[in-house]
Amino acid sequence: MELAPLLVVLGLAAVTVAYIARPLVEGRSREPDARERRLSTLQAEQDQLLDLLHELDMDYAMGKVEAEDYQAQRAARVHQGTALLRELDELRAAAPAAAPAALTDDSLEARVAQLRTRAGGFCGRCGNPLVLEDRFCSRCGQPAAGAGG
Repeated sequence: MELAPLLVVLGLAAVTVAYIARPLVEGRSREPDARERRLSTLQAEQDQLLDLLHELDMDYAMGKVEAEDYQAQRAARVHQGTALLRELDELRAAAPAAAPAALTDDSLEARVAQLRTRAGGFCGRCGNPLVLEDRFCSRCGQPAAGAGG
């Protein structure tokens, strides 16, 4: 057996082990502190709340929710979102590396509007969510309302 291929394999193995062990040696693998965990939880709640607001808007647009219920539910969720954004802002301000952003009702509305522009509504036959580029519903095959062709 030749020595060169064996040395190449051993060299690659040594480099691989060094690459994998590097974070452990440098101490980068640490547990997140309580503030980081809370920040992550709040960001997940923010994403969930934005999805709920988007679904509520779509349900109202499709006529599944009465106007009075829509206004009450939307106001409650926007109020909840505002409190959530304030807490997120406070946590981000406490971190020296993170730049705090001014988060208000307007920023929550802007995020919901951004989500709306990406959505194509819902299928009129089965209620499946559509994307703007959809020409047909992926579930039932119904032509999308805005499909030209």
